[in-house]
Amino acid sequence: MSGDAHRDSDQRPKPGETDETLLPAPGKESWEGASDPSPRPSPQGVGFTIYGKTHVGLVRDHNEDNFMVGDLSAASGPLPGEQVFEGAVSDRGLALAVCDGMGGAAAGEIASQMAVDTLFETIRGDDAAPDRDSFARRLVDSIEEAGARIFRSAKRDRTRRGMGTTATVAGLIDKVFFVGQVGDSRCYIMRDGRLTLITKDQSLVNQLIEAGQLTEDEAEVFEHSNIILQALGTTEQVVVDLTFVELRRGDRLLLCSDGLSGLVQDAAIESEMARVRPLPQLVDGLIDLANAAGGHDNVTCIVADFDGEALVPPAPGEVPFYQQYPLPRGMHDRAASGPTLPGIVKSMVPGGLTRPRPAVRERVSDPPGQGSFSWTTAASVLGLLGLAAVVAIASAGRRTNPTTDPAAPPPPAFANAEVPVEVQVRAAIDEGQLYVNGRSYGPLRVDQAVLLRLPPGAYHFEARELDGTQVGKDIVVEPGQPREIELVPPAD
Repeated sequence: MSGDAHRDSDQRPKPGETDETLLPAPGKESWEGASDPSPRPSPQGVGFTIYGKTHVGLVRDHNEDNFMVGDLSAASGPLPGEQVFEGAVSDRGLALAVCDGMGGAAAGEIASQMAVDTLFETIRGDDAAPDRDSFARRLVDSIEEAGARIFRSAKRDRTRRGMGTTATVAGLIDKVFFVGQVGDSRCYIMRDGRLTLITKDQSLVNQLIEAGQLTEDEAEVFEHSNIILQALGTTEQVVVDLTFVELRRGDRLLLCSDGLSGLVQDAAIESEMARVRPLPQLVDGLIDLANAAGGHDNVTCIVADFDGEALVPPAPGEVPFYQQYPLPRGMHDRAASGPTLPGIVKSMVPGGLTRPRPAVRERVSDPPGQGSFSWTTAASVLGLLGLAAVVAIASAGRRTNPTTDPAAPPPPAFANAEVPVEVQVRAAIDEGQLYVNGRSYGPLRVDQAVLLRLPPGAYHFEARELDGTQVGKDIVVEPGQPREIELVPPAD
């Protein structure tokens, strides 16, 4: 189902890693013990209920958001809007997407509509994907193809110059959700009452947070929080951040534009998501939260519940987290026509795009941006900020604390580099986070080991606690040699 941004406010929805501490290396090792490294999905026993809606908000005069809910077994296209969609997952799978357009006038809604139409067409393909890797590749292809089509359209029509859209696209095959991300719309998973963000915003503010140049509190009032680093259609090529989550029985998924996440704190979203009630009421409640916070932006939400005998219940305390999915070697080139990229597993690319929108809840009283925005100004602002960030990061690299912003040593060359190795990590830090080569791999508990499957290579493992405690180790993971790693703070 795709939304039609030309219509009024509350129109058209389109309904329609597990913290999983055991993470098989995608496409390289079997899931659920199967012998085939990329087994044919067997979806029997996975049920779903989905509902989506988009709203113009309280300030904007038109809606540039669109979304898509598609049963890939249907040849007729995305499902019609504003209706509950439920059933069982077919061997073709499901596809959900939220696209937040930009560009002023009608261009933003044209870009987001083109995106959802292209996404469904490309993900569905002519036949069912034979395995999970092929499905993941098809999802990435769909995002790249949508960006290329929007770019070509803007190049042909001067009135559409500068149009673009974010895209957060979730594709379910069997019980594995793949999520492709360009921009700053979001995907969350609610499991056992706890809401977890499983995508990373491709925004300047998030990049500065990850680089240690902004704290979370400083980010709330950051002057340039409306700069995103990628959007479909603004350049000929995009780099898709591809992640995955293995569903558990009772999981609830949320895809949303930043009209919700930019105005409402995650804790408030979690509280609303934890309520057990019909999905249309839940979606209306989330939209009401955004409008109560000022409603300065269009807001779009898709919520989906998953159940069924094929899904195992979550283990106590099990929480999904951000986990990238590296496609097997040889699958990086696009199967469809269009631009090719040197690689697809990457979070950020240079460049900056500004959008006339408030991005933090504390500043909802600020007036919204008026009219179209200037790409030249955006690039200039980002250039200045980028230079400052580079200088600051370089200075940070000279700090004496070796566990702050570590640089991973270059990986050694291994003949068997594609075969993943089990790595068990324990930490004498509670309520902290595990980071591997600077990326979060989920929560840490003193009495629980985190079991990862990693390709051979050099890694920097780090435990970070909320009070600032950091413990790090540089470890070389060698082929066929499982490792046990302990991260223990030095004795005082």
